Amino acid sequence: MASPSDNPLKRLIREIHRRSLWQVLGIFLLGGWVAFEVVQTLTEGLGLPEWFPAFAIVLLIVGLPVVLATAFVQEGGPGRGAGELDVGAPAVPARAASGLFTWRNAILGGVSALTLLIGVGVGWIFFGGGLSTGPAPTSIEQSVVVLPFVNMSGDPDNEYFSDGITEELLNALAQIPDLRVPGRTSSFAFKGQNLTIQQIADTLNVAHVLEGSVRRDGDRVLITAQLVDAQTDTHLWSATFERELTDIFAIQRDIARAIVDQLQVTLGADEEATLVTEATESIEAHEAYLRGRFFWNQRTESGLRTAITEFQRAVDLDSNYAEAYSGLADSYLLVDAYVLTLGRIDYRTNLDRGLIAAERAVQLDPDLGMAHASLGFGLWNVGEWESAEGEFERAIQLNPGYATAHYWYGFSLSHIGKALEGVIHTERAFELDPVSQVNSLILGIGLRLAGRTEEAIEQLHKTTGFAPDWAAGWRELGKMLVESGEYEEGLEALVNSARLGNLDVQAARDAYEAAIRYRQTGEPQTFSDFESSALRLIWLYSQTGQPDRAIELFDDYYVGQGAYGRAAQAHVQFISDIARDDPRYQALLEQAGITW
Repeated sequence: MASPSDNPLKRLIREIHRRSLWQVLGIFLLGGWVAFEVVQTLTEGLGLPEWFPAFAIVLLIVGLPVVLATAFVQEGGPGRGAGELDVGAPAVPARAASGLFTWRNAILGGVSALTLLIGVGVGWIFFGGGLSTGPAPTSIEQSVVVLPFVNMSGDPDNEYFSDGITEELLNALAQIPDLRVPGRTSSFAFKGQNLTIQQIADTLNVAHVLEGSVRRDGDRVLITAQLVDAQTDTHLWSATFERELTDIFAIQRDIARAIVDQLQVTLGADEEATLVTEATESIEAHEAYLRGRFFWNQRTESGLRTAITEFQRAVDLDSNYAEAYSGLADSYLLVDAYVLTLGRIDYRTNLDRGLIAAERAVQLDPDLGMAHASLGFGLWNVGEWESAEGEFERAIQLNPGYATAHYWYGFSLSHIGKALEGVIHTERAFELDPVSQVNSLILGIGLRLAGRTEEAIEQLHKTTGFAPDWAAGWRELGKMLVESGEYEEGLEALVNSARLGNLDVQAARDAYEAAIRYRQTGEPQTFSDFESSALRLIWLYSQTGQPDRAIELFDDYYVGQGAYGRAAQAHVQFISDIARDDPRYQALLEQAGITW
């Protein structure tokens, strides 16, 4: 008769102790924790997918019973032999230590699991999402949208000042890697709209909202600011600053510092020092800069020309004002892209002016991210492809939250034969500034160039959805639909683009119908010229089977003027398929340094 001490539960516990399963379990859990921490670090550093750590946990869970079973069969560990068994314990037959649950098999299984994990990670890097090009994702709790500060001055002409203060605060916070701040376009999209704090936060997927007002009276300024928890509508912090205009940068620094403290974001020493810097000691130069950005953000030909005047005034007042030189560069580099007619444009003159201003900005402040982005865009426009990439990388390193750097970099990569890399940055730009019609458009173009046409069309449908009055969105959507064989819908979108762009609608319709006939019949078509941009006409000549005319414009407006970035854009998007084998075209590509 068995004694009470021999009941099954006690025997099991005694066997667990005798076979050292507790020690094996502890070692496994400690090793598993270390392995998981390494996996998480690699996931963040290399931009591996969010499910990668979960995959590692599954492997650890599967391995746990295998290791415990092996330890049980093998008497507690690979170092214990039969001679180490406790005296009086039942002998385990030799065959129990053989078969599936052996330490050799367990170690081989662990090596196999590790190899599988590494293989999945390497496969993702090369064939999936690639390496991370931006900061690691931050918690939603460390996110804030900076809404446009309300102009309380009673003078609508002071709108530029309140908008400028908002944008400078936004840019300062966006430099912090561990803080997610939606870009300017997304922030300003809600200006004048009667939406609740929670509606705005939900749209932009942020947890906090910074709002305020600006009242200017001569050389004094009164700024109020408050940080709101969007879900609870609770005020976490608020303050009022009434000071001289000469203290404007100090006010911005105090506000930014308060936001960082409230959201418990840790700053490095360099980030602390550059959170808000005193960009100029000249009040007049600063005001000219704010006016320049106000008009630059309008993204019209007249707005950009006014911005050039204001930025030039700022650098005339302070020749060491790096931000103003960067704004001047941005304006010169973009202005000709907003000329919607085919009149003679001296592209290279403005590009050279923009490049000189960008180089000056970087020289004055080598740690200014926006200056490196300006220089990168300038270098790309004149065909310095590799140097441009280096400047864009530096801009993103210095200011990972600067959406413009990502969208310019993505756009440039997409047009120098690196479409897959380009999409990474255009997607990042859209994440940073999700209500920006420009970022949405560039993402759509990038997806199409990367061979993801269905996604591109879907993205451009989104663009026209939140920017229904923007001609460029309808134009790109219409072109992609026509090229995909969706002729009726494509024609409707293209005609809508012509109407919104104040073009001759009937002449545009006739030209687009000719392009559709060519695609249907393969027979070259002609159309009556109408006042439009060179890029639009190059596309039309290519789409109607008139490569000679397309090459002529390609030379006259881009290659012949040294506007090699625009030549690369036209080549990749419009002409390559129809003219690549033409000797004249090949010579132009060689002149522009286009090898893809």
